[in-house]
Amino acid sequence: MLRLFLILFFAGPIGFSMTAFSRGYSPPKPQLTKMIPAPLVSLKVIDTYLDLHTGPGRGYPVFHVIEQDQQVTVLRRRSNWFYVSDRRNRKGWVKQESLARTLAPTGLPAALPDIQHGEFLAQKLRVGFALGQQEKADTATIMAGFRLLSFAAIEAEYGQIFDNQVDGISYGINLILEPIKSWSFTPFISKGIGKQDWENKEKGEVGKANTFHTDYEFTGVGINYYIGLNFVVRGEYRKVYFSSDNDSVSNSAWRLGFSSFF
Repeated sequence: MLRLFLILFFAGPIGFSMTAFSRGYSPPKPQLTKMIPAPLVSLKVIDTYLDLHTGPGRGYPVFHVIEQDQQVTVLRRRSNWFYVSDRRNRKGWVKQESLARTLAPTGLPAALPDIQHGEFLAQKLRVGFALGQQEKADTATIMAGFRLLSFAAIEAEYGQIFDNQVDGISYGINLILEPIKSWSFTPFISKGIGKQDWENKEKGEVGKANTFHTDYEFTGVGINYYIGLNFVVRGEYRKVYFSSDNDSVSNSAWRLGFSSFF
């Protein structure tokens, strides 16, 4: 009896396995969890109306008006403008201040996120102003730039130089590389060329020119630090090389200022 019991005990599972494989049995497959995208933010207009612009800027015309108590869905953001759609899927851009005057589904005012440092790296245009020194002369400079790639931009600048014996103007074009994006600040490397026109404050000898001109090139390093809204603080150090008809010299320059992006 014991022998018969052991034969039945071991033969039963083996026989079931052989039968299952002969019928094409396969083990159950694990169920895959379907990824559900995060829901879009839906808001209710509480002002009399909400203007939709064709682009992210006040210069773009208004093409549609969303009336009071209608729903809008926030799709994406660019600087302080939001791309939204209404219930009929008409899409346009709304200024942050206007979108702030809406209600969330909870009935509370909409809580819109602040502009982040990463949005500075995503914007194409920026302008700035900086004060500094070139050797012992004071400088004041305005800049305007355009981002070619996420890590590279070109920039034009115009500045005034104030010294005890001479005054000058400076103008040039620069290439700026910003290879690191993940930090709360953005280090950069700059390389540029330009010209400087000088004028002596004291009258020179008769027949001697009172003005002179120099070409320059520079290599620089600096940091852009995001401080809020659309502004960053910019600090930069440059090693500048000058060349003229008679001589070639080099000196150091530094500057500190602000830039605004849009």
